[in-house]
Amino acid sequence: MNLNEYLEYFKNMQNKEFRWTSTNTEDGNLQMGYPIYDQTILTFIREFKTSDDFDKQYKKTLKAQKIRIKMNQKIVDQVLAIDTIDILKAMLTLIVTSEEVDEGSWARALQEGFLYQVTRALLAKQNEG
Repeated sequence: MNLNEYLEYFKNMQNKEFRWTSTNTEDGNLQMGYPIYDQTILTFIREFKTSDDFDKQYKKTLKAQKIRIKMNQKIVDQVLAIDTIDILKAMLTLIVTSEEVDEGSWARALQEGFLYQVTRALLAKQNEG
């Protein structure tokens, strides 16, 4: 997959707000649903999941380097410090699969720059070789 196609998009999505679905419950409370994602991120996720960059063993890859299976700036900084293709791909896989267990995680990964930072580092590493 051509990650370079998405780098500028990831950069531009930092600090952007996302619209969320919402419903009014019977007791009058507003219940938030899930973020409304644009076609670009949905296409990226679909392409990444079927690409050679997707690490089916990402948890094992990360744990081998003593990296917790979490998505936050501290973890991203650890991954960037190790800076190997395998670790960067594993972190991208963690981000891509995180929405399944934590609604809104793609929005957070875009807003906080995790997708941009990891993708930029992976592209730089791939260009070295």
